[in-house]
Amino acid sequence: MLNIDDFLKEVDYALDVLHRHSKAHSTEDSLTDDEKKQSQRVMRVNHMGEVCAQALYRGQALTTNDSSTKKTILKMCDEEREHLDMCDARITELSGRTSYLNTVWYTSSFFLGAFVGRLTKDKSLGFIYETEEQVEKHLDEYTEKLPEKDKKSRDILLKIKKDETRHKETAKDLGSKSLGDQTKDLMSYSSKIMKKISYYL
Repeated sequence: MLNIDDFLKEVDYALDVLHRHSKAHSTEDSLTDDEKKQSQRVMRVNHMGEVCAQALYRGQALTTNDSSTKKTILKMCDEEREHLDMCDARITELSGRTSYLNTVWYTSSFFLGAFVGRLTKDKSLGFIYETEEQVEKHLDEYTEKLPEKDKKSRDILLKIKKDETRHKETAKDLGSKSLGDQTKDLMSYSSKIMKKISYYL
């Protein structure tokens, strides 16, 4: 059962994710205004994805009864935090902004993660595997959307993809169970809607 201390801890964590701002390292870009706008949008979508990843993992870790799974999830969450910071710093360098709806994305993802965490271990890990599988495809797609000259943003997405692949393989090694096609399709459809909205908002 969730106690008040756990609840307050998660609220504090969520506020930190939603309001943290990473320091930009460089503002020197040879991008045109249109190219910069495109990069801002691409990185905003990826920042939104990292906000959701934080929420999903925190929700899962909170409700799972398996201590080893919880430890693995929290380790992944810490690594995803680095991704969040990289995206945020790059958006700042590009003079862009994060999604206006990040609070909505975090809240909905947290409750989804909390639901998944109550499933059996193999299904909970299967959700992680499928999530990372879809994230890999997303990163390939959005890397191609970047302006050719934006090497810095591209390098960030490639680094993120490498870590996501490792998370996927970790879930597989720990005994993940493949999700049903309908669940996979629903996850993909929901993700597309969120990305489309975040691209502009």
